Amino acid sequence: MADATRVLIVEDLQTDAELAEREVRAVLAGATFLRVETEEAFLAALESFRPDVVLSDFKLPNFDGLTALRLAQEHAPAIPFIIITGSMDEDTAVACMKAGAWDYVIKEHIKRLGPAIMAALDRERLVRERGAAQQSLRESEALFRSVFEDHVAVKLIIDPDTGQIVDANKAAADFYGWPREQLRRMRIHEINTLPPEDLRAAMETARLGHGAFFQFRHRRADHSVREVEVFSSTVKTWGRDLLHSIVHDVTERKRAEEERERLLAAIEQAGETILITDAAGTVQYVNPAFVATSGYARDEAIGRTPRILKSGQHDPSFYQNLWETISSGRTWEGRIINKRKDGTLYTEDATISPVSDKAGRIINYVAVKRDITEHLDLAAQFQQAQKMEAVGRLAGGVAHDYNNMLSVILGYTELLLDKAEPSSPLHDDLLEILNAARRSADITRQLLAFARKQAIEPVVLDLNDAVERMLKILDRLIGEDIDLVLRPAAALPPVLIDPAQVDQIMANLCVNARDAIAGVGKITIETDCLTIDETYAAHHPGSVPGEFVVLSVSDNGRGMDKETVSHLFEPFFTTKPAGKGTGLGLSTVYGIVKQNGGFINVYSEPDVGTTFRIYLPRHAGDADAVEPEGGAQAWASRGETVLLVEDEEPILRLGQTILARLGYTLLSASTPQEAIRLAHAHTGDIHLLITDVIMPGMNGRDLAERVRALRPGVKVLFMSGYTADVIARHGVLDPGVSYLQKPFRLRDMAAKVRASLDRNH
Repeated sequence: MADATRVLIVEDLQTDAELAEREVRAVLAGATFLRVETEEAFLAALESFRPDVVLSDFKLPNFDGLTALRLAQEHAPAIPFIIITGSMDEDTAVACMKAGAWDYVIKEHIKRLGPAIMAALDRERLVRERGAAQQSLRESEALFRSVFEDHVAVKLIIDPDTGQIVDANKAAADFYGWPREQLRRMRIHEINTLPPEDLRAAMETARLGHGAFFQFRHRRADHSVREVEVFSSTVKTWGRDLLHSIVHDVTERKRAEEERERLLAAIEQAGETILITDAAGTVQYVNPAFVATSGYARDEAIGRTPRILKSGQHDPSFYQNLWETISSGRTWEGRIINKRKDGTLYTEDATISPVSDKAGRIINYVAVKRDITEHLDLAAQFQQAQKMEAVGRLAGGVAHDYNNMLSVILGYTELLLDKAEPSSPLHDDLLEILNAARRSADITRQLLAFARKQAIEPVVLDLNDAVERMLKILDRLIGEDIDLVLRPAAALPPVLIDPAQVDQIMANLCVNARDAIAGVGKITIETDCLTIDETYAAHHPGSVPGEFVVLSVSDNGRGMDKETVSHLFEPFFTTKPAGKGTGLGLSTVYGIVKQNGGFINVYSEPDVGTTFRIYLPRHAGDADAVEPEGGAQAWASRGETVLLVEDEEPILRLGQTILARLGYTLLSASTPQEAIRLAHAHTGDIHLLITDVIMPGMNGRDLAERVRALRPGVKVLFMSGYTADVIARHGVLDPGVSYLQKPFRLRDMAAKVRASLDRNH
């Protein structure tokens, strides 16, 4: 630095200038020099030479040292300026020093010039450094004010020993609501809600470390409390350490985080499937319901696309419409069939919505879906039950008139057959009429059984015994190529059912099983007992909770698909070729089971086989003995008198003919009032009252009570073509009551009359 010192000499004498140079080189060997004599040259040198020190003679011919000093102070005030003079009195020296000269040297003592220059340069360096320090301080203070006072962040300066708020910026005053002057008089515990001892510990932590991060709750002037995050660091000042605390209001952020946590918890616990993708359709999030429904774990779904659920049940246009809808910013709602990881299909109601940023760009898609597979199955089962009920009501509605007409056709045809010679053409024609009428009567009974309106006479029986009695008949029905296996459960509880209905169930199920087997096969009949709970019943419409005896009939035949099973119990529905079945067999089974308070399930799979499971309510009590019917020889009259009451004239005449042929003494009436008069007027015994249930003016039950009042020992046989529910409302189907369902054949009426007369009560 010294070797490069530039020295400007203002001197008119060359010799004096050389003397000065010699003395300067003695202390600054590498210095460079420039001599000037005029004001113009001096000003030019200040600008171009840029001296580090100026040596000026006090008096020159056309210039003087004081003028040079003034010009130097104007253009380069920081440069040391030394006056060199041949003679100077005390007043002149004082004047020079007052004018701003750094020093003066008398030429006679020129040796002093070197030390004077060095002293001046040292002084200049100190001034320069002090100026730089002062400038740095000024800049630091400005920076502090900018960083602290004018910063948008809330800032406090705190004395950790006393808790005094030493300073607070404008943002702090705005945030807390107190003026800065008031904040500077407050202590931090007036703001912070922490207990004093905890607050002191927190400040000590901040002071001892390089900085500490805290979460506090701060009070404000309006008494509100805000959640804040505070970063405190130590600021070292003269005599003490202070804490510089930056306060961030995070109340809204924490509320948003809490809301987000609540939302995430709700999503995680939601029963609906929730799936979120990015704008390209890549899965970013799935909730537990998705995992449970689809079978895919989270790590198996995230990073892939929803195409992993594609079922193949929708054509490409379905998915294209979905994508075009959501990618255009609209919400798609609809029903979609998806495939689980295990390959099974399920149906979902879905809402898929786009999520856009502030600029309107789609950034995510959110799908909310609900598995409705079970709901659809239950709805289908419920609709099936409603359909069966509607068909049942239709079937029962036509039964009365149809039964009456069939009774007439059957009765008179049988009477004519008795008169016709077997060899005559008329005999064969009558047989055809009789067979057709019988088939029609069977259809009526099957429809009534389906409608659960068939009149029955239930008894308490052991289902194992009832099935075993049918085995021989079933063997003949199914043929030798099919193996019939019975697997009865031990100690089976009894059931309450008409034995004839058990026969109908077994015959229909086994015949259908036989027809489902191509060639050699196997039919398995099993019995068991089972308890149905509330949960099972709730998910299987038609079933009810309770204890049941189960009858199962299984085959290894061709089986059925779901569509076929859905129509299986409908009247006249059949899978058999034309002329091979009426379509009433399984509807009859359905009706019988429902009429007896049970339910039926079908399990079938194409090329595997079919199983029917019939659930009949367990009956508390012992089984009754089922007596076989009597033969024709026991039907004839034994001298009894019968009172027949029927408002339908053809039925009345038919009944008269049948009873007369059986040898009974007959009283007949077409109205209840006429019957009462006959019962009152007849002088002999009346052993049996045969009456229609539904008649104009008086029903059969009331008529029977009136006749019993006149004839206490009379027995009663009711008959009707109405359905069982109508008859039951008149009390006719009560246990122990004799009943004859129309249409009836001659032998049916003969057997019922004889049985009614032979009853002990």
